[in-house]
Amino acid sequence: MTTDRMNQLVIMVNLCSSVVEGIEHLMSNWKNERLKEDAVSGLMTLVGSLKEMQADKAVIHETRWMAKVIKNWLFVYDREFKDRLYRWYFSALKEIRNLMTEELETCPVCGGKGKPHYGAAVYMEGGTKEESVLKPVRVYMKCRECRNYYLAKEEGGFFKGKKGHRRTKAGCQRLLAELGTFCTEGAMLFIGGERSQLYIEAEKAGYVLKAIALEEAFHRKDMETYSVVVLEELPKTRDIKAVLMGAAEYLAEGGILWFDGLDLERFLGSLEKKGTSIWKREAQEVCFTKDGVNMLVQACGLCVQSYRRVGTANGRIEVIAKKLV
Repeated sequence: MTTDRMNQLVIMVNLCSSVVEGIEHLMSNWKNERLKEDAVSGLMTLVGSLKEMQADKAVIHETRWMAKVIKNWLFVYDREFKDRLYRWYFSALKEIRNLMTEELETCPVCGGKGKPHYGAAVYMEGGTKEESVLKPVRVYMKCRECRNYYLAKEEGGFFKGKKGHRRTKAGCQRLLAELGTFCTEGAMLFIGGERSQLYIEAEKAGYVLKAIALEEAFHRKDMETYSVVVLEELPKTRDIKAVLMGAAEYLAEGGILWFDGLDLERFLGSLEKKGTSIWKREAQEVCFTKDGVNMLVQACGLCVQSYRRVGTANGRIEVIAKKLV
C-alpha cells in the first residue's frame, strides 16, 4: 500500500524520532554546535514536509518554534523544556499518523474519498479470555467517485503461503483467441516471466514475442512500440494508473493493451456462499468495476474494447484497451 506520499510520511516519522534523540544528546552536551545544527536542520526539514502535506498549522507552528529556540539558545535545558519537547514529539507523531490514515483512505485511482466496503478479521485466542482478540487484518474501501475498490489495510504474519492466482492452459488459449479478434498482426510485448503459462501459450500461438521483466519495463528510455502489450500481472502497488500509463507508452497507434485483476465482487459472493476466507489469498491493491475501469483507462489515453468477468469462485476481470490516436 505504498505511495510516494506514504513513503514520505514514514520518513517523517523516523525524522521525528531522530530529532528528539539528537536534542536529548544536546541537552547533555549543550556546547556542541554540531548537535545544535543537526537539530535545527531536522526540525526545519519537518516544517517544510508538514507544510507540503498540509498538516495542522498548530503542529507546524510548534515545530518551527522548537527550531527557533534551539537555534538562538532562547531556553535552558530544564524539566519544563523537556516536557514541551515530548509534547511536541507526540503531537507531531499523532498528526503524521492522521495523515497516514487519510492517505490510506484516499482512492489511488482518482484521489476521491472512499468508504469501508469489506473487512476480514482474524480471531486469536490466548491463554485467558482477556487475551482473545478479533482483529481486522484486511480492509477494502470503495471509492464514492470512480467506484473502484482499493486496499486500505493489510497485515501479514498470520498465515504463511497465501495463495496467488494461477492461469490454466485453457484460460490462456481463450484470452489469446480473444486478443486475436482485435489484433491479427504485429509484435507482442509480454511484460512478465517467460516461464509463465501465458507466455508459453502465446509462443505456441505464433506471436512474435518480446518479454521484459516487470521491474525493468518502466525504467527504459529506448522504447520500441508494439501492436499488443500484455501485462501478465499487476504489481503490488496502489499507483495502478502509473503502471497502465507506463505500459501504454509501448503501444503503437491503435495498439491494444491487455491486463486483468481480481473480481472482488464475485470473490465476496463466494465468501458469503461458501465461507471462503479472502484474507488467505494474495491481496490486490486495486480491484476494478466496469465504470471504474472506463474512467481509469481514459485517463491513460486508452479506451476499453472488451471487459470480461471470467472464472467462478476466484473470478477475474479481463480488460482489453486500445490506444487512442
